[in-house]
Amino acid sequence: MDTSGKRNYILLPPTLGNKLGTLLISFFVLLIAVALLQPVVSSLCTDQRDAFLISSSLQCLLAFIAPSLLTAYLCSPSVSEYVGATSDVAPRQFAGVIVLMIIMLPALNMIVGWNADLQLPEFMSGLEQTFRTWEENAARTTEMILGDTSLFGLISGILIVGCLTGLAEEMFFRAGLQKALTSSGVNHHLAIWTAAFIFSAVHFQFFGFVPRLLLGGLFGYLYCYTGSIWIAATAHALNNSLVVLSAWLTARGAVNVRFDEIGTGGEYGWLFALVSAVLTTGFIIYLWKIFFRRPQQTGASAKA
Repeated sequence: MDTSGKRNYILLPPTLGNKLGTLLISFFVLLIAVALLQPVVSSLCTDQRDAFLISSSLQCLLAFIAPSLLTAYLCSPSVSEYVGATSDVAPRQFAGVIVLMIIMLPALNMIVGWNADLQLPEFMSGLEQTFRTWEENAARTTEMILGDTSLFGLISGILIVGCLTGLAEEMFFRAGLQKALTSSGVNHHLAIWTAAFIFSAVHFQFFGFVPRLLLGGLFGYLYCYTGSIWIAATAHALNNSLVVLSAWLTARGAVNVRFDEIGTGGEYGWLFALVSAVLTTGFIIYLWKIFFRRPQQTGASAKA
């Protein structure tokens, strides 16, 4: 599949139905293929963590990245331009995103803690228990992934859980789903939050839904206003990698407080979170006015 050359024709009319149809049908077909491959991976890997990381890599490549590239290939003359892989990105934009993801940590952690402690009404206790069970299962999986305290454990965690997963999810939800909506004339705010809602919902973690929704919205705006998948993927990968690094350092006894605990407790936790929220808001405004372009939704380029 050519992801760089620009053709003078397209294979499918670039309608919203064709884009979403290609994206979703190929996603489900390839997701089934990944599921069928899992027993093979498990039989070849004696280590549970290695098997999970290999399966996750296959899911990222086949179920998330491939459908977006296929959609772009069929509905656009240029795959790379459609997904935002060729947009000019200044080093200061990457630097700005890195700074943003760091200063927002305490505020985000406070929201994570609030969402985790949320209790549903008594008449929804059965549903809440189901959600709690999903959370416990996800926590056990996370503990298994992040439990390797070796240098290989850190590197493999950052490369797969951090970088590959961050890129793959941005390719599907931003360069795939969000792009299909905006390039078909859907208001970019609606498209961003629709993709963010689905992004958060498919993780099946109700008690982490709100912070993941907000992160999805942030990644969506980064993609929309820079036109580059690399900016959104960098932010996503950094967020994931910080979790991996924090867990690794804590498990080795190198730090006493995990990064995801800053702003969640202690006498001055609320103050850290408040300062973080103010700084984050101000910095986002700064980035929006100084670094990022306005989204373009009309004209031929928007439908490419």
